[in-house]
Amino acid sequence: MKPIYLILGIFYLFTACKPDFDLNAPYKDVTVVYGILNHQDSIHYVKIYKGYQSHKKGGVFIDAQNPDSIYYYDKINVVLQEFNNDKRTLRKDIVLEMTHDYPYGRDSGFFYYGDKQIWYYTKEPLSKDYSYKIVITHLQSGKVTEGITPMLGNGVNPYYDFEIYSPSNTFSMLGVGEASVSFYPAQYAADYEIHVNFIYFEVNKKTNQVVKIDTIVKNICPKAGGIWKINDFGLLSKNFTRVFYDDIAKYVKPDPDKIRYMGTPEATGTCIEIEGWAVGESMTNYLLSNQPTSTFVQVNSIYTNLKASEGLAFGFLSSMVKCPVRRFAATPESEDSLVKGSKTGHLGFRPWIEYKP
Repeated sequence: MKPIYLILGIFYLFTACKPDFDLNAPYKDVTVVYGILNHQDSIHYVKIYKGYQSHKKGGVFIDAQNPDSIYYYDKINVVLQEFNNDKRTLRKDIVLEMTHDYPYGRDSGFFYYGDKQIWYYTKEPLSKDYSYKIVITHLQSGKVTEGITPMLGNGVNPYYDFEIYSPSNTFSMLGVGEASVSFYPAQYAADYEIHVNFIYFEVNKKTNQVVKIDTIVKNICPKAGGIWKINDFGLLSKNFTRVFYDDIAKYVKPDPDKIRYMGTPEATGTCIEIEGWAVGESMTNYLLSNQPTSTFVQVNSIYTNLKASEGLAFGFLSSMVKCPVRRFAATPESEDSLVKGSKTGHLGFRPWIEYKP
């Protein structure tokens, strides 16, 4: 039976790859939206592209570098509408203005990235108690593209917002068994990402001046779409194997001119930082639908929570929120292993109690 399965698989592979669109078809307006709202932000940005056609060899990537190929400029009107329990609030539409400035660095990739890049933004505060709909009106055609998302921020437990519950006041970095981080879940969240970070600082031996404060980031939720279950105490938890000494040895290099300590100069010894993010269903579904499959046959579907009055719309509007950061002191045993252990003993770490500003 194996040859039959192989023949059927090859047949399906080639038929599945057959395009269901005409490269020479008349142009249709396609709107692409990437929006992640966070009520904690002081400025809210949304990225809006338009689809384009290219008929020359390699032209897809060449045209992507042309801002005229991918931006609407001032030919669209973009607003956010506020909803409470599926009903419009009394608040007026929040107008998103066009800007070429964005405060955070991003890799350019294939798309145009220069002084003519366009974002749509607002400085109006958004509430964690409401949902928000984006409405994009195409001024020439009248086409309307919409998408809505609930805002994350409140907790599933009415007494607690999204926040870290445990570990206790100290944290063991020793790689014996597994460690666990527990937290109260966020309402409407579909997935979470938790980082456990190691913080340290460096002092010049000759001048006794602090020359560097750095963090080694450990993502304990490396894959999107994990299964999270709420326990009897209303908590979510994530287990992970502690390999901090391997991570430290990988990223920190020996330097005979420096002494290193756990924590920061203002909080020596407090060297473990736990931070977490919760994200909405729309972004989670989008990430999952765009993950590569492990077979030759690509069976991923295209996900979007946007709809258009005519033509097509892709992308998503979603929400995320960051929980309050918690910091912990490492146990004395953890510091002893850092200073004297076989993996990190050569890196110049000293007990934090020896630090004298």
